[in-house]
Amino acid sequence: MILFLAGLAAAAEPSWVQTFVVPATSGPPTDECSTKATIRGPRAKVEDDDSRPSTATSAKPETPAPEPMPTLDTKAMGPPFDIAAVPLEPLRGRDVDIARIRHVFLIAAAQKRTTRISFWGASHVAGEFLTGHIRRLLQTRWGDAGHGFVMPGPPWNGYRAGDTNLCAGGTWVSDYVERRDGRDDGRHGPAGMDVTAGKGAVGWVQTTKTNPQGRAVSRFEVAFLREPDAGTLHLSVDGGASIDVSAKGETGPGLASLSVVDGPHRLQVSADGPVRVFGVWMERDAPGVIVDAAGVSGRTASSWQKWDATLMAPFLERKRPDLVVLAYGTNEANDKSLDPEKYATSLRLSLTRMRALLPDAACVLVGPSDRGKKVKGNTFAIWTPTVWVARVQREVGPEFGCATWDMQAAMGGPGSMLQWYFNAEPRLAAGDLIHLSVEGYKEMGARLLAAMTGDAAAEPR
Repeated sequence: MILFLAGLAAAAEPSWVQTFVVPATSGPPTDECSTKATIRGPRAKVEDDDSRPSTATSAKPETPAPEPMPTLDTKAMGPPFDIAAVPLEPLRGRDVDIARIRHVFLIAAAQKRTTRISFWGASHVAGEFLTGHIRRLLQTRWGDAGHGFVMPGPPWNGYRAGDTNLCAGGTWVSDYVERRDGRDDGRHGPAGMDVTAGKGAVGWVQTTKTNPQGRAVSRFEVAFLREPDAGTLHLSVDGGASIDVSAKGETGPGLASLSVVDGPHRLQVSADGPVRVFGVWMERDAPGVIVDAAGVSGRTASSWQKWDATLMAPFLERKRPDLVVLAYGTNEANDKSLDPEKYATSLRLSLTRMRALLPDAACVLVGPSDRGKKVKGNTFAIWTPTVWVARVQREVGPEFGCATWDMQAAMGGPGSMLQWYFNAEPRLAAGDLIHLSVEGYKEMGARLLAAMTGDAAAEPR
């Protein structure tokens, strides 16, 4: 039997939050994922739309560089690349801002409450290899307070989340900021994306079975959009009775909070009509660290200007991240319509929006990774705009209380992407010379964490 929470706890919740207590279960079903979802956009004309976000800046196509870039012959690289020889890149910025970041980790180390670190960004965050490794390192040190944010249905093919089991079947409608066939209404909730389960569609999120982290949850919180013509969400824990949550109402935020006995669980999500789901938080009533990852490939920091702030604010007020990490810049460096002045203006607008929503959070801006581009044969160009994008972040960040971290410098500087791909064993970069390999993201995650904590306890392998 499903019960509403009673008494003062329920009374304290705002009207847009519905709370439920789920009785103890024998745990999640043992069946494995055996279905595959079809994804399409809200305005797509075909049912099998791939839906994967572009890794290039969505607003402007790539055009030839305005001036020649330096090149590197990969056959003349010299001895094998040793990442251990690259010094750890520190945080840069005002002492007061760096001290606020360090204080977040002192709170985490005390292990008296939940410490929340929320990442937003483009593909480096969307892949969840960088953030997943950081989550593992922190939860190993200071406790697993839950996975944090995850999408219950696929916003694009290949969507994944570290230390969480995901499955989806049927047709899902996916939308996110600047999607080519999207609704373009900015109603994407706190992560800049949403999914809608079509007829017969089902998705589930489940704790892991054997990984050291992610094996328990004590609360699922499902965020969605209330609308006058919305349908009803059907939520089920561990194959139990359906919890029916109507999303019909005045347009605004909605949330279903399901309390479960701390342990392994599966939450299944479906709907009998259109309900835009913004995401699920998997959390525990225990001290420790949560790392939220909200990334959409191909986006830039300017996407923050295009989300409906009234649909972000209630959720962010509820979650209150202690530390905000914005990892954008790779796509800005690919946008030939930008120059340092234009980028600085746009970045200030986005950070103004961020600070209006998260005035008290410590903040880090993570700059773009290094990048290479094939010219001919063994000759590759080194992407020069990356340098000025990171420089602008260093200039603008302190105006908004944000420290900065230069990912390109952390890799070894201009040209390092080519070293990471052609001259490292194992390879630390992906073949597109924009992204990293799984091992590369682990290395980068450990380096970023070492910079934020200010100690060597989490330094690379």
